[in-house]
Amino acid sequence: MKPSLTLAQLPLNQPALVERITGPQPFVRRLLSLGVTPGCGVKVVRCAPLGDPIQVEIGRLQLAIRRLEAGQVHLQPSV
Repeated sequence: MKPSLTLAQLPLNQPALVERITGPQPFVRRLLSLGVTPGCGVKVVRCAPLGDPIQVEIGRLQLAIRRLEAGQVHLQPSV
């Protein structure tokens, strides 16, 4: 099995698909309630000057997320 890419590692403006979300249950539930579900498209649109947080686009939703938390969102690169 190949190592998966995480949202924290995704380059700017490169589209990807959410594969799975790991981490504490409250964090997973929060992302699921915001529409971050397996199979949805995501891309990083902006990064703070010091690298944390990052701004991601999920459909029409713009969301700021810490890099530590973004590392728990596993992705598949989109073609």
